[in-house]
Amino acid sequence: AALTGGPAAMLAIGIVVAHACLAQWGRTYDEDFDCYHSLENPPGRSLMYFRIGLGLAFLAGVASIRNGGRCPASLLPFLTKFAIVGISWFVSLPFLSTFVASTLPYHRRHQAISAGSAFAQSCSIASLAWLFAADSDSSAYHRLSKVQGKGDDLTDMTSSRSGGHAAKSWRFGKTKVRLD
Repeated sequence: AALTGGPAAMLAIGIVVAHACLAQWGRTYDEDFDCYHSLENPPGRSLMYFRIGLGLAFLAGVASIRNGGRCPASLLPFLTKFAIVGISWFVSLPFLSTFVASTLPYHRRHQAISAGSAFAQSCSIASLAWLFAADSDSSAYHRLSKVQGKGDDLTDMTSSRSGGHAAKSWRFGKTKVRLD
C-alpha cells in the first residue's frame, strides 16, 4: 500500500518519519531516552501534541463515516462507542504524562507513566475486543458483520451500493474466515 502513494500510505509514512525524528531529537536530551514521554522536554511535548492531533484526525474520520451517509443507521451506536474508545486511547498518554508530571516527584514519574500506560493500553485492547468480538446482543458491528452470516450484513450493504460482489468464506468449526 505504501508504494501506491495513496493518502493512507502517505499518512502512515508521515507518522513513522515523525516518530523517528522525535526519537532522535529526544536522545539529545537524555542518552537513555527516559524522558521521551515525560513532557519534560520539547520532543516529549511534541509527541503529546502529535498524538492529540492524530486523535482529532481519528474523530474527524469516524464523524465523516457516521455523518456522510455511507453508514447504516444500525451501526451508528457502534461508531459512537468506537470513537469514544479511540479518542480515549489517543489522549490517555498525554493526560497521564501531564498528571504525573504535576503530582509526582521526578524519581517516581517513569514508573507511574510505565504502569499507567500499560493499564491504558490494556483497557483499550479489551474495549476494542469487546466492540468487535462481543456477541450480537452487545455489538452492532457483530450483528452486521459478515461473520454473523445472517441476512443483510455490512459487507452486502456497502458492496451493493458500490456494485461489488459478495465475499466468500471458509468455516473451520466455529471460526469463519472471509476471503474478499
